[in-house]
Amino acid sequence: LSELMAGSWIPFSRYFFNTIFITLLGTVGHVLIASMAAYPIAKYDFPGKKLLFALVVYSLMFAPQVTAIPNYIIISSIGLIDTPLAIILPAIASSIGFYLMKQFMEQIPMELIESAKIDGASEYRIFFTIVMPLVKPAWLTLVILLFQRLWVTDGGALLFSEELKPLSYALRQVATG
Repeated sequence: LSELMAGSWIPFSRYFFNTIFITLLGTVGHVLIASMAAYPIAKYDFPGKKLLFALVVYSLMFAPQVTAIPNYIIISSIGLIDTPLAIILPAIASSIGFYLMKQFMEQIPMELIESAKIDGASEYRIFFTIVMPLVKPAWLTLVILLFQRLWVTDGGALLFSEELKPLSYALRQVATG
């Protein structure tokens, strides 16, 4: 492997670091954002709640290949092409985590949340000390799914600089070279 990568100006460890950076930030960001967005939808009533959830469910119908061009246009228009955020932000915004977290959070009895409020707990404390531990199976499932998806990403049409490419790209170069 070291002989095959000797002609490259980029050390192999850089590809490994890029993969870990993209995978960890994308996974942690997705679990946090998805669960924080799902909590009010699952536990509170407000106007437009059903419409928001319906939009999320409809977004699950589209394969990633269908949304690749709109994602590219959005990422390009905000100037994130050739940055790790070009891969991380779409992963964070994925709707599967929102759907999964909402479904799990609906099973939590509202009495637990109400009793915490009576005891003086803030919404953030309720979320992090009561809700998140109770939906651990959901967020562990999300961690596994997203970690696996981000670990094998190769950057595709979003990363062009060799020093930003992930490990799967380098391994593919070794395998074909």
